Amino acid sequence: MRRALALVALAVLSLAPHARPCGACTTAVVSGRATVDGRPILWKNRDADDLHNQVVYRDDGKYAYLGVVNKGDAAGLEIWAGINSAGFAIMNSASYNLDDVETVAEGAIMKLALQSCRTVADFQRLLESTNATGRDTTANFGVIDGSGGAAYFETGLRAFTRFDANDPAAAPDGWIVRTNFSEGGDPARGSGLVRVERARALVGGLAAGRTLSAQTLLGTVCRDVANERIGSYPLRGAGPGYAYVSDSINRPDTASATVFAGVRAGEDPRLATMWVVLGQPITGVAVPLWAGAGTVPAQLAVGKEPAPLNAAFDRVRALLFPQWRGDLKRYVRVAPLTGVLAALGPLETANFARADAELERWRREPPTPAAQQALQDDIARTTLEAVERTLRSLAPPGEPTE
Repeated sequence: MRRALALVALAVLSLAPHARPCGACTTAVVSGRATVDGRPILWKNRDADDLHNQVVYRDDGKYAYLGVVNKGDAAGLEIWAGINSAGFAIMNSASYNLDDVETVAEGAIMKLALQSCRTVADFQRLLESTNATGRDTTANFGVIDGSGGAAYFETGLRAFTRFDANDPAAAPDGWIVRTNFSEGGDPARGSGLVRVERARALVGGLAAGRTLSAQTLLGTVCRDVANERIGSYPLRGAGPGYAYVSDSINRPDTASATVFAGVRAGEDPRLATMWVVLGQPITGVAVPLWAGAGTVPAQLAVGKEPAPLNAAFDRVRALLFPQWRGDLKRYVRVAPLTGVLAALGPLETANFARADAELERWRREPPTPAAQQALQDDIARTTLEAVERTLRSLAPPGEPTE
């Protein structure tokens, strides 16, 4: 079995385009013992050169799956966060203090995992099968599964270390945060040190207050633009006209945010939900998707042009980051920021209310693929319409919104 997995892995990795890795991501794996509802959560703010992410549905393996991809990757050759029909979800952050090589194969490994893995243990076996052959990867992979499993795998060229979020020794409070270094790597190297401090403080605060959920994680941690090292807190509305946010969790290069709300052991894995913002979290609204629906709404789907929701969020970004040359792109306008979040926040709250109501019903009566498709399509459509209306009210007089 392991030999077969290794052969399949080599075949998949050889097909990957090996795009240049992104510079930074902020991520978390959360056990159900730390969440409001006892279900695990997986989170990734993806920072990338290609800011136009899309979502693809593929049925080219043992399990069908949804995945965040770069614009135009209809085959899903590189998946940057995804979930399959068995309730298994995966994401990553590049690690820069493991093996001293450029990491290039994370997206291909995650595609293979979604195609073939049902559990956290399956993913561990996949990594074991490729230890001997080697991987062009130095990354922290976070995974959850349909049985409540939740773990990180700090993964180098020929070895990995597992950190289990359900193990009090590895995760005393039930959650683990990673940016762009590994705890088992060279302590003198790596990056994302400012972000990891802030993310740990915020996730830890939610967990301690028993308010940690997919919704609160998206609403606070994913959208955080503070930099405690320089005393910058743009959301408080005070200070200079611009704030430096390149060391914040929500960065100028953040291309998408994905939060996977898992299921408890024994629940229908088809109810595991993928919440995604195609763009910087502060510029967008999360919408829910389900692998069981078998499709992706047109507003997020893969294509040659930016997905419609991503294009709308780009216009919001232009209000907050009007200057995009060189170092100027590292600064957000402070004055309109709270107004943007106040306008977009209720849209996301409404999306969660609709999804939560249906999920509660689906736990009593399992949904059909058509029911899941209808709900995600309608939420995506109404969200885009609402964002476009909001854009017209946010744009200064005389400034084009198209």
